[in-house]
Amino acid sequence: MKEIILLIKGFLKRNKKHFLFPFLSIFIGVWGMIVVISVIKGFDKALIDSLTSFYPHIIVYDKVDKTIGNERFKMYFSTYQGFFNKSNKRISVSYWEMNDMGYYNKLLIKGNIDGSIIGSVMSKTLNLNPGDTINLFYTDDKNNIRLKRLKITGVFHSGIYFIDSSFIIKKETENFLNYTGIYLNNPKNAKKIKSKYLKEYISSTWEEQNENLAKAVEIDSYFALIITFFVVLMSGFSISNSVMYSIFVRKKEIGILYSMGMEKSKISIIFILESLIVAISGFFIGVFSSSITIFILKKIDLKLPSGIFYIDKIPFYLNINDIIISFIFIIILSFVFSFFSSRKLLSFDPVEVLHNE
Repeated sequence: MKEIILLIKGFLKRNKKHFLFPFLSIFIGVWGMIVVISVIKGFDKALIDSLTSFYPHIIVYDKVDKTIGNERFKMYFSTYQGFFNKSNKRISVSYWEMNDMGYYNKLLIKGNIDGSIIGSVMSKTLNLNPGDTINLFYTDDKNNIRLKRLKITGVFHSGIYFIDSSFIIKKETENFLNYTGIYLNNPKNAKKIKSKYLKEYISSTWEEQNENLAKAVEIDSYFALIITFFVVLMSGFSISNSVMYSIFVRKKEIGILYSMGMEKSKISIIFILESLIVAISGFFIGVFSSSITIFILKKIDLKLPSGIFYIDKIPFYLNINDIIISFIFIIILSFVFSFFSSRKLLSFDPVEVLHNE
């Protein structure tokens, strides 16, 4: 094994240019791939975090008094659709009444939760602030049109445009409320908790309430995997070409190794290890560069057009699992391409090569 390591060092020093292209291919591919995947995963994480920070993780269409496993917070509430007039315009809103608004205190950016709170986009676009009042018309559970004069005491920011632009939440006594909202320590356990503790109730989880968005997150994960595969596949072809060219220009050296009694399998190992070294070097430098790029882009805080996306800035989320999956793909494909390329080209007759030289 020692002689193989020495030969690899010698080959890499003398033939750096043979491996420059595959190195750059892997480096640039991994760099761009991780940045793109971090944006995809960032959108997904921002969506899930925003949804689970606002919507109850489980909504029970009845009042539930018992405490369930994994429960972090519980409140009773009712929801209505309504509107109010502002500057000669009719503004449609989702109106929630609840007995305990403590969970939304962390979303508050202005005022307090003692009365009615509105979303940050609604506050900004309609110039509504704590201390202002609005006359809200809404339809109650019996389809009667009601009018309430609401005093705004706070402004919240969820990070999701349609929530921040159309929701009003008001504190109300428990007697007038119909539903139970349950927040869990881990929102991903909502379906399990529902099936275990709430079989006798009609209920829905945050995933069921936002089924299309949950499916979109799942599809995004497949897209990220596909991007990873094709970037690594492109790098694999680059390594294959590099190995074939390297063997072609080093036939004399290979012929000498043959004549000295070195086995074909050991020579093949040399080219495979060279390819793996190039692949691993390109991969980790690509990961480092992408991490720096993501850090800089986070600091720049790139804004998104309001009303088009559900968040207001480009999110980034670098998951160690994505890096590990990419690394495994790189190693496997580099090994496969270099192995078959070296086995195929090492079938020449060394005596003939040395004779020609």
